[in-house]
Amino acid sequence: MTPDLETSLEHCTFCPRLCSHTCPVSLTSARESLTPQSKMSFYAARKLASEPWHPSAHGPEAASSRPLPIYACTGCGACTAACLHHVDPAQALMQARVEAEQAEAGPSALADLPQQHAQDLQRTAAALATAPQLSERTAQAGDVAFVPRCSSDDSEGNEAGPLREALAFLRVTDRLRVERPDFPAVGIAALPASCAGYPLYAAGLSEPFRLHAEAFAHAVEPYETLAVSCAPCTWLLREQYAQHGVPLKPRVLHVSELLSPYAEALPVTRPLAALSYHDPCHLGRRLGIYEPPRQLLRRIAGRVCELPHHREESRCCGAGGLLPRTERALAGAMARDRVAELAESEQPLAPLVSACPGCTQHLRRSAPGVALSDLLHLLDEASG
Repeated sequence: MTPDLETSLEHCTFCPRLCSHTCPVSLTSARESLTPQSKMSFYAARKLASEPWHPSAHGPEAASSRPLPIYACTGCGACTAACLHHVDPAQALMQARVEAEQAEAGPSALADLPQQHAQDLQRTAAALATAPQLSERTAQAGDVAFVPRCSSDDSEGNEAGPLREALAFLRVTDRLRVERPDFPAVGIAALPASCAGYPLYAAGLSEPFRLHAEAFAHAVEPYETLAVSCAPCTWLLREQYAQHGVPLKPRVLHVSELLSPYAEALPVTRPLAALSYHDPCHLGRRLGIYEPPRQLLRRIAGRVCELPHHREESRCCGAGGLLPRTERALAGAMARDRVAELAESEQPLAPLVSACPGCTQHLRRSAPGVALSDLLHLLDEASG
């Protein structure tokens, strides 16, 4: 059981950095101030010793353009997996961000996030609602309702990625239903915003996140099951909504959990010889979902290769926690570190696949030229 916040801060403050070797942020940055122990000590000084949040009080750190250390966390959970006391620094640091925002000490990189997030979601929701390909594929009460990702690659228009993903999901499930008529009826969730609100949560915007979560929960009440592609949003819906006082009626499944029981029925017309799989942190360490993506990938590839760090020891690619916004260079370096692991894998030229579109997007942006794909689109291509 995770200890309470005050106990967690005390444990970390007096710990001799026993989890530093697991933190991808501190390993890639080589900055002592970004070890989990240092970040928690920074927060403890403000929480327990009442030191001020304002950057003017931060000494040398304030002289740079870098955000506070509490923003250099992706929420990957690697430090918690190594902690004998089961401390969860990521959750404590998310609370620290709430307090930093309240003290107006948040990073400038996140200043326009609420407005930009709202505008992006409005455009995406409008595009999904008016797409002729989806006009008769809206989920009905009792259906499995698919929630597409809410962001696109830089090379796409904001609406292109979610629409392309929704169509891929429908094609894969339609093919499955031909072989397995017992596969549940599916459709695209009719939502005012196709996002669970992870950017607001990770920014420490507690009130905007709560309001967004309440609106999302109300919109999905008619559905029995939500199928979600984004790993952080799957985790957010399963665990954080309830902790923020927002009950969620539907059951929440990652798309791999929905599809994997029917993997053997998926028609494969274009199999791959081999591929390498990257475990998304929020799907793996946070939710323990390791086997469903692998089961699906084994259906479409002759060999599923593991990176040197995989399953519980998988290293974060840097996509989470808004790190690509607050520490873009660092987040990019973390992604390149993960891609570099391909050279040490069993099949170094095999495409790299992630079960989270956000991870794939970040890896592709940071390491152009590397063969990358996310799970859903790869299933669509292999079965089409």
